[in-house]
Amino acid sequence: MPLRDLPRAQRPRERLLREGPPALADYELLAIVLGAGSAGDHALALAQRLLGDDGIAGVYRRGAAALLRERGIGPARAAQVAAALELGRRAASGPSPERLAMDEPRRAYEYLRMRFGPDAEQLIGLLLDRRLRLLGEARLAQGGLSALALRPADVLRPAVLAGASAILLAHNHPSGDATPSQQDVASTTAIGRAAGSIGIQLVDHLIIGDNGFVSMRLAGYLDPE
Repeated sequence: MPLRDLPRAQRPRERLLREGPPALADYELLAIVLGAGSAGDHALALAQRLLGDDGIAGVYRRGAAALLRERGIGPARAAQVAAALELGRRAASGPSPERLAMDEPRRAYEYLRMRFGPDAEQLIGLLLDRRLRLLGEARLAQGGLSALALRPADVLRPAVLAGASAILLAHNHPSGDATPSQQDVASTTAIGRAAGSIGIQLVDHLIIGDNGFVSMRLAGYLDPE
């Protein structure tokens, strides 16, 4: 039902102010962010169409560029949705994401897992201080280790520029299978050696699949030192 046809007390914005955000479904919250519908779609219908089968996590992974390809979504709305979802991610990460410690593979996985979409490999680096606290992050490649011939120097450059003492890598396998490939192992070994030679620790390399991840350090593919 279009928003204008709903009794005012049942409209998402009024319900949010009266009952709080948890009382609303994802499509109602997204409709509030969108603000209005478009030709052929009222705000609630547009929100439901954007959510599709993958839900709000799918909207986040697709990013603003993919939203622009949707009917009824222009630059302003794409930016609004992307900004709202990024604020939610940062809030979920804690009050000070910059100070998060990435000293456990599971913690790094939970921080990163929504970054990766299903269609292409991406390689992301978390830049860390001596206590393995987060300084920042860098998207290092689109295409991943198996699809790109990555030079260790290119992977480590953001860490050097940021003055980081350590780096944690993560990339996804669009196949859904998180088992490290031979190329993953070879590239990670080369990056680890290069990092050590310039005084930067390669903390771990996470391979992310559909149902979890593999820590290459815990699996024995990285030197313990």
